[in-house]
Amino acid sequence: MDYVSLLPPEIKQRRIEEQRQGKILKIAAIVLVALLVVYAFLLVSSFLTRNTLDSLRNEREDLEQQAAALQEYDDLYNEMQSAEDTLNRAMGNVPEWDRFLLDLGLAMNPETALTSLNIDYQIDDNEEDGNAENGNAGSGSFSMQGWSYSHGNVSDMLERAQKLEQLENLRLRSSSPATINNRPAVEFSVDAVLLPGPLYFDPDEEGS
Repeated sequence: MDYVSLLPPEIKQRRIEEQRQGKILKIAAIVLVALLVVYAFLLVSSFLTRNTLDSLRNEREDLEQQAAALQEYDDLYNEMQSAEDTLNRAMGNVPEWDRFLLDLGLAMNPETALTSLNIDYQIDDNEEDGNAENGNAGSGSFSMQGWSYSHGNVSDMLERAQKLEQLENLRLRSSSPATINNRPAVEFSVDAVLLPGPLYFDPDEEGS
């Protein structure tokens, strides 16, 4: 069945216009809502970005203040290092004599006696400043003469002396028969290289 509108043309036209305006209003409302959402998003993003920038600025200021405070300690540390290097160059790597003589005495067995002991150590004053961290590593020589009642005692003494960390290239230079206290004995002569001692200020020991 077909319906025939009996409304006047003016009313029909008005309704068409109202429907068209309604659609336009809906589209405008949707666009307005979208713009409000975008504006709110940008506003929130701008607020968060500003807070982040403020936080980063505050952190940078704190770090700059900490760096300024640490610079003083760094300067003090550099001065201390310079003083230690100067003292190391002045003191050199002199062997620890008391420890060396104690270790040497422990290396001797009861049936071995020394008749002479010669130690020569010189500090190398020509060390370049670039090697200051090693101090003035000197060079030394060591020699001793003595006797014992058997070759076994001499061998035992040599074996112990070779374990001394202050000596290097220890060798038996001579060994000859002799008579001591009306008893057969062995006279010996030993020489070695005397190694430099530790640094006066050792950074490895300070860091451990």
